[in-house]
Amino acid sequence: MSMENIPFVMVNDLGLIVFVNSSFINSFGWIEDNVIGQTLDLVLPEAFRMSHHLAFSNFSSSAPSEVIGHPLILKTRCADGSEIDSEHYIIAEHESDKWFFGAHLKPL
Repeated sequence: MSMENIPFVMVNDLGLIVFVNSSFINSFGWIEDNVIGQTLDLVLPEAFRMSHHLAFSNFSSSAPSEVIGHPLILKTRCADGSEIDSEHYIIAEHESDKWFFGAHLKPL
């Protein structure tokens, strides 16, 4: 499976979704207009939100990350409310003094 066929979501440093690809839309059932500008909580299962917020707030570009660049098996919330297991591969990019975080979410 090529990388462009793997669902991808990107958030800014405030945790707002700024981009999703068509594979994300097709895999998880969301409509692009309904996710862009929303917080990432929209696609996070409720049980995972607190730990995600903690990891997000503790991110430091100078400290080694246990999350960035390491595959993680987590659940992703679909538009219909169901949750599916997916392999998350998270990246971080610094651009114009702001951080952006992306994740490839390969459904399992």
